[in-house]
Parts: sequence; structure tokens; C-alpha cells
Amino acid sequence: MTELFRRTAEALQEAGWQYEPPLPAEDGVPSALRTAPETVISWVSSFSLLSSSDETVWFLSRRDYSTGAEGAFAWNECEQLSIRSAITDDEAAAVSRFWERHVPILLSVRDGYEYLAVRDDGAVVHGTEPEFEEAVVVFSPLEDLLRYIIARPAARNGIVERLLFDGTGIPDPTRGD
Repeated sequence: MTELFRRTAEALQEAGWQYEPPLPAEDGVPSALRTAPETVISWVSSFSLLSSSDETVWFLSRRDYSTGAEGAFAWNECEQLSIRSAITDDEAAAVSRFWERHVPILLSVRDGYEYLAVRDDGAVVHGTEPEFEEAVVVFSPLEDLLRYIIARPAARNGIVERLLFDGTGIPDPTRGD
């Protein structure tokens, strides 16, 4: 798994992303990750920074899930926004139920708020504002997303391409940039 994580970070760096190696892990898993699959915990522990060159798209690192982590955006920013906009208690409860089953792994503010999250069954889902909870599966499992990032096959995933590779300033030879 470590090799897959390393190669993924290298592929993103080649596409213009910023990378910083992981910081020494603190004891225990942050409470936000206690129910996350082991692969997610290992992935978010494999770097301390992994963001687009314009810093509008970033993978959440292990430190981001700690309650004391500083930053403009909380790891559960989308959930917080949804709960604040819920009109009824039932809507707020539905939002909470959704996020109990999803762990955000990537946030984007490039063209509005978007995220990638890992669902409790291992699927990677994508959601956007204003209805974050109307998520669609983009990969299953997380390892397939990471392999995709490394390979960038000709049969492209539009959501992932737009989030991870558009707007980086790196020409796309398949489009004649």
C-alpha cells in the first residue's frame, strides 16, 4: 500500500501539485477517523500536505482530522454547511446520518464547494454544493482512485480529471493544450 501512496503523490506532483511528507504520527487515531477504513487512515497518514498548485483543491491529511488542526476549512466543512442550512430537525438528522457513513478525503473550493469521500462500504463518492448529500460514486474502492491518478488512462473520469488535473497550469497533451 505504501508504494501505491508514494506513486500517487508523485503523479500529482508531476501534475503540479504541492506535496509535503507526513509528520510524525501522534498516538492514536483522530476521533474523526475511528470508523474509517484502514486504507483511508493509511492514505491520509502518508502526507502532511497534498494540494493543487493554486491551493483550491486538497486531500485531507491525518492532521486535518484532529480537533486542534488549524485551517480555513474544517475536515467536515460540507457537513457543517448542510446542517446550518437544514430547515427542520428531520433534515438535520438526515444530513448527520449521511455523514456518519462518509469520510471526506478531498475538498475543493475551485468552482464552489466539492468533495470526495469514502463511504462505509469503500466506495469513493463525489458531492457538490448546495446538496452535498446527493453524492455519486466515482470509484470503488479508494485504491482504484489512486491507481487512476497514477495511470491517467485515455478513458477518463470527468469528475476526477476536473478536480485533480484541470486548473493546474499543466498542459494536457490529449486536448492539444
